[in-house]
Amino acid sequence: MKVIHYFGVALLAAMLAGCAGSVSAPTAIQPLSTDQKAALHLSDISADADTGVAMSDGDFGIICQKVRTYIQAQSPGTFADSASSGSALKLKIHFTRFDRGNAFARAMLIGLGQIVIEATVTLENGGGTTVAQYKVAKDFAIGGVIGGTTTVDDVEDGFAKSVATVVK
Repeated sequence: MKVIHYFGVALLAAMLAGCAGSVSAPTAIQPLSTDQKAALHLSDISADADTGVAMSDGDFGIICQKVRTYIQAQSPGTFADSASSGSALKLKIHFTRFDRGNAFARAMLIGLGQIVIEATVTLENGGGTTVAQYKVAKDFAIGGVIGGTTTVDDVEDGFAKSVATVVK
């Protein structure tokens, strides 16, 4: 009977840990049309942040690379080759909130020490005109051992998957 109990606890822990990397649906502010999505090509992904949002160039690079990897996995032909680069759009991620949280606080109680990532994702044409815009947010606030062992990298992964759904 104890084996079943331990197996159940382990299974629950694994399921909750997966929440950090799950996809959150983006909120469309100015969505891509069906025709635009069908003909979508990207030339670049870049990131920046609001004043006061503590992120480094390394953070931007890691998240942009994760987004690129998920987009290439979901829609292999999305990144433009040199022949179609003139009509390709640029994906820009503007972080409005990036809170790494506190693992000790998360371990103590659900809701404390939350990891929160929020950004505005914009698709721009070559002239810098906004073609589409979305809000993407990902957070993690589960407590206990799962909360204490979940890192911002896990939540960044879920955030990157969520951004990739914008062009899917």
